[in-house]
Amino acid sequence: MLHYIIQRLIWVLIKTLVSTYRFEILGIHFRDEAEKIQEKGAYVFAVWHEQVLSVLAGHAWTRPYLALASRSKDGDYAAFISEKLGFVAVRGSSKKKNKDKGGREAMLTYIKRMSEGTCGGITVDGPKGPRNQCKPGIVIIAKESKAPIIPVVAVANRYWEFNSWDRFKVPKPFAKIKMVYGKPITVPTDSTEEDVNSIAQQVTQSLNELTEKTVF
Repeated sequence: MLHYIIQRLIWVLIKTLVSTYRFEILGIHFRDEAEKIQEKGAYVFAVWHEQVLSVLAGHAWTRPYLALASRSKDGDYAAFISEKLGFVAVRGSSKKKNKDKGGREAMLTYIKRMSEGTCGGITVDGPKGPRNQCKPGIVIIAKESKAPIIPVVAVANRYWEFNSWDRFKVPKPFAKIKMVYGKPITVPTDSTEEDVNSIAQQVTQSLNELTEKTVF
């Protein structure tokens, strides 16, 4: 019951905050460009964990994007909020102490749904870091689904910052948020493991450069 009450209290807070945000969207032509790459028009957003709330707010109630959430208690809250914002929560994360956390199942769900034309987004340094370093999962998903990766950042002019591994940021009421799309990154279907790691580094570089350039 307490879990249920906390979820709904968080949702009321998030919904109230999101309704006050003002967005400036840049690089929209890159998103349009990405829709033409895969036959079904799917793409996957690459997002830093610290900016996920701003990115979710900027895409809320627009289309049923896939949103990854872990199977932990924190993931329960993330999945609940994501679905309230109009997204489709997919549960799972990487292994911990050799124990499966549903990561492979989540990846297969993404590949299947994106191959059918559904778009998605992934916090590429989540769920526990290292901060601002893209892991290879999104690259593998892009490779198998033939969908491009779109780096996207969302930087607020006013925010609270948590003392967490990712320095999670919550924009303050009436914050202005610049949401910027980067150039789509394609992943050849014959990419080797070395290629996948190299493309992950490319995603890291793109997101960091976009964040550095997105200032008020």
